[in-house]
Amino acid sequence: MKQTTKNNTQNYVSLELAERFEVAKTKGLSQTQVEQRQNEGLVNFSTDRKTKSIAQIVVSNVFTFFNLIYLSIATVLTIFGLLQECFFMVVIVLNTAIAIFQQIRSKKTLDKLNLVTVPTAVVVRDGEEIAISSNQVVLDDVVIFSTGNQISCDSIVLDGTVEVNESMLTGESDAVVKKKGAQLFAGSFVVAGNCRAKVDKVGKYNYVESLSARAKVYQKPRSELLRSLKGILVFVGVIILPMLFFLWQSNSKANGFEWGQDTFGNPSFLTTLRLTAGSIISMVPVGPLLLTSIALAKSVVSLARHKTLVQELYCIEMLARVNCLCLDKTGTLTDGTMKVVDVVDLRTTVEHYTLREILGSFLSAQNDDNMTSRAMKNYFGCPKQPALKSTAILPFSSQRKLSAVSFGIHGTYILGAPEFVLKAKDRRVEEFYKRFSKEGLRVLLLAHSPNAIFKSELPSVRKAVCLIVIEDHVRKEAPETIQWFKDNGVEIKIISGDNPQTVSAIAIRTGVENADKFISLEGLTDQEVQQVATEYNVFGRVSPDQKAILVKALRANGKTVAMTGDGVNDILAMKEADCPIAMASGADAARNVSHLVLMDDNFASMPAVVKEGRQVVNNIQNSTSMYYMKTWYIIFINLMLIVANFGFGMSLASPYTSNQILMLEMVVVGFATFFLALQSNDSLIKGRFMSNLLKRCLPFSLTFIIMTVSVYTLKLSGIVEIDLQTSGAVTELSTIVSIAYTFCGLWALYYSCKPFDKKWKIAMFIGIFAVSTIGILFLAYAGQNGLLGLNPIYSILNTEQTLLLIVIVMASWFVMTGLVSLIKGKAKGDAK
Repeated sequence: MKQTTKNNTQNYVSLELAERFEVAKTKGLSQTQVEQRQNEGLVNFSTDRKTKSIAQIVVSNVFTFFNLIYLSIATVLTIFGLLQECFFMVVIVLNTAIAIFQQIRSKKTLDKLNLVTVPTAVVVRDGEEIAISSNQVVLDDVVIFSTGNQISCDSIVLDGTVEVNESMLTGESDAVVKKKGAQLFAGSFVVAGNCRAKVDKVGKYNYVESLSARAKVYQKPRSELLRSLKGILVFVGVIILPMLFFLWQSNSKANGFEWGQDTFGNPSFLTTLRLTAGSIISMVPVGPLLLTSIALAKSVVSLARHKTLVQELYCIEMLARVNCLCLDKTGTLTDGTMKVVDVVDLRTTVEHYTLREILGSFLSAQNDDNMTSRAMKNYFGCPKQPALKSTAILPFSSQRKLSAVSFGIHGTYILGAPEFVLKAKDRRVEEFYKRFSKEGLRVLLLAHSPNAIFKSELPSVRKAVCLIVIEDHVRKEAPETIQWFKDNGVEIKIISGDNPQTVSAIAIRTGVENADKFISLEGLTDQEVQQVATEYNVFGRVSPDQKAILVKALRANGKTVAMTGDGVNDILAMKEADCPIAMASGADAARNVSHLVLMDDNFASMPAVVKEGRQVVNNIQNSTSMYYMKTWYIIFINLMLIVANFGFGMSLASPYTSNQILMLEMVVVGFATFFLALQSNDSLIKGRFMSNLLKRCLPFSLTFIIMTVSVYTLKLSGIVEIDLQTSGAVTELSTIVSIAYTFCGLWALYYSCKPFDKKWKIAMFIGIFAVSTIGILFLAYAGQNGLLGLNPIYSILNTEQTLLLIVIVMASWFVMTGLVSLIKGKAKGDAK
């Protein structure tokens, strides 16, 4: 189709006021009519954006709740002449800029891939059938729908018959037959048949747009990572404002500042302001969410190189947690290149038409384009002028497992799975069927009835005509891929509509565990299906509803389930899965409900996806513990000081300002975690994210708490003389605590880097240790109170205090080592 340049002035009109065109089903709209619709704005624009716009990315990263808190604190500090205390904003700006850059990069990659997978529609314009994006369909277009198509706009059937699944709209999974004059709704999908329909509504006027959230195309991933990180942020967000109030009161009391005194230039006020700001800033764990977004966005780009489209960012995590993978045989274990390898003629009398003529006429009438039909067309042909003329058609559906065509006085031919086609048992058919099935071959039966199809009901009298034996080629990489999943603790379930013995034979060839044990779900109740879900790994004769029941049952048994699919029969199960995965060449509807799309239809790409997900989750658990160790520590210290000052009448100020822990924030935590979050790590994910996070950061936080409380205790007990009065300058206590805190952070980094199996880890740790030490010892001399907010060490710490600092730093190493061993040992004991 030629691209049209719209030079006309757009004059949008509402659907109610639009001129409606009468169109012939074979001719469709003219180019002039299409241009008119485009100028009127009556185009099926999609309201579902797969990726954020660049403006949305910038706004969502800049205007966060905590960024606004940081900005408010920086503004207040600047107003009162404490611009040098705003160095923490450098960290915030850098974090935000990196997140924006990485997400925009990821967006551009996704947008390019989405162009390949955008839903298409076949429309008739100027008498020609052309494929266009579903977003380019206009009002009154004639659209051709076939099996597997998702209906993109409300339409009225002009010709043909289709069976439509409207579960996304109504919640009912039963297929609905739509004939001439029937209404088709956007959001539903065709499970059988073909038709031509006239577009009745577009864009915002579609019925689906008026529905609640249940009609959305796909569900968001059930991300434990996202839920945990947001939960912590919500907790901190709830306590931060009341804590700000009490900390201000506490620090005012400790520094002798009372309301009514001058603020500008008042040392007591300025010190109170600096210490309160430092405590609040240190408490906010803003880094983890940014770090997670960066790591996930990097994975999106990496997966694109493996020809995998990520439709939902956090689904990478979900697939990493998967311990049960449900596969269909066709298109995953096999590559879909089917071919007919044998035909067994079961007729006992000479017929007027040959099998080639009968099946050629049958295939011509059905006009299906699935893999089975292609194989049969290649063998039997599909003539434009068939020998037999069809009078009624019953399209194939996964529920019926058969299709049928009536040819007037020549009766009806029925094609499908033998046990569904024949009403009575046939010994010859059973013998051939069992023999071929054991070899992993697929068997279809063609039967004949002298009666015709009546109101979609098949005649009951049927006689076997022939068996068609089809070979489905096993992917050469399938055994290796299956073995990788077995080695990595992922259980494989093969769920297929084919004969279970055929499925079992192929599953055995590819190495699926316990594939010799199989079961047919034909005739089983929903409860029985739930019971056998965990007992078998190979399921045959599975209906679409039963696939969904199996997935729900597996999840109910504690499994994290991924489901691959390429056809409409897989959609219900994919919607129930934790991570639905579609093949790019599959049905539009299957791609639309998926979180991942394998662009090359290659099942062998999945280990790379799982590795990416494991890398993200493992690294985020490791890296974010560096952020949360200080969050829990600061919250505890703040509460301790508030209780001590208000509950016991003490006058204890917060231990440091924002600049004093800048070395820890920027170098030890910020710089190091950025690289740790991107390292290779495809280890098995064990346990829950939150519990794993607490186990990692708890030893670090407890060490910080013990170290800080020890300094306060030594001061209050009088064992060591440490100045707590501030009068505008940083105290001896602040210097001791902030330096010890930074070194404790280095010890925590040491454990986060383990194992030191890469040279870059060793180099990074040594470099950060050197930079931090130099920063503490030398940068402290710059300016009145030091670039880091520390007074020159020689001028503030006497020999006794310096020795105390050294002892605390050394002791913190042994304390942290003991706590790490203790908690790690307890975790192993709990696992046993």
